[in-house]
Amino acid sequence: MTNELDERLVKKYPKIFVDRYADMKVTCMCWGFPGDGWYEIIDNLCDKIQKHIDNSDGTVSQVVADQVKEKFGGLRFYISGGDETIYKFINEAEDLSYKTCEQCGTIENVGQTQYPSWLFTLCEDCATKRGKIDVWKKNE
Repeated sequence: MTNELDERLVKKYPKIFVDRYADMKVTCMCWGFPGDGWYEIIDNLCDKIQKHIDNSDGTVSQVVADQVKEKFGGLRFYISGGDETIYKFINEAEDLSYKTCEQCGTIENVGQTQYPSWLFTLCEDCATKRGKIDVWKKNE
């Protein structure tokens, strides 16, 4: 993710990303965020999470992101804290990531590309730009 989008998330959700610049011995958040295309998914997820916490009258503990990454072509959002509702929000966001190009954010003509042993969720245009359209398979 670009520095600008990274900083925007950290500034907008300081409680969730309190460990963003902490040492790697403390958190995996030191590695940052996955591709720009998932910025809106992460932003919307954090908005839902923080509003749920703020409206819980203290019954839901503050969520702290431990790691936000791409794995097997999908978003992974690992946290400390939260409740069942927050985990539902996370599952919905992770499901949406498989339908959203991780590079540009489009939801049109999205598929999966594997190369050499890494799986990416990309639209047809981004797979073509990476020169991997020959191994791109459209999601059904």
